[in-house]
Amino acid sequence: EKNIPVLLGLLSIWNVSFLGYPARAILPYSQALEKFAPHIQQVSMESNGKGVSIDGVHLPYEAGEIDFGEPGTNGQHSFYQLIHQGRVIPCDFIGSAKSQQPIHLKGEVVSNHDELMSNFFAQPDALAFGKT
Repeated sequence: EKNIPVLLGLLSIWNVSFLGYPARAILPYSQALEKFAPHIQQVSMESNGKGVSIDGVHLPYEAGEIDFGEPGTNGQHSFYQLIHQGRVIPCDFIGSAKSQQPIHLKGEVVSNHDELMSNFFAQPDALAFGKT
């Protein structure tokens, strides 16, 4: 119950097999993780996307999900619109408490990282609750 990778794997099975959601968005709010979604694509979809068992028998269920993603602000200006407008896609939002490269511009009240994290918290809130 405390093994995050196992919990994420079980959530993937639940989302694909029981809820019928074929895809998952991986949304890191850190440029340092820009290659994370492609890495997960290769690790997960190469191994889990098979339609037959080890014995060559066709599976009566989906065996993997479609993984995709981009760093947060890149995705916000592309596929987030599709998700906000009604396409249900489970999303894994990944944020960090501290920036690896903090930027504090003179005269700015909010740091670059704090502004990014505002987007990080606003996006899942908007997806979960929407607006009238």
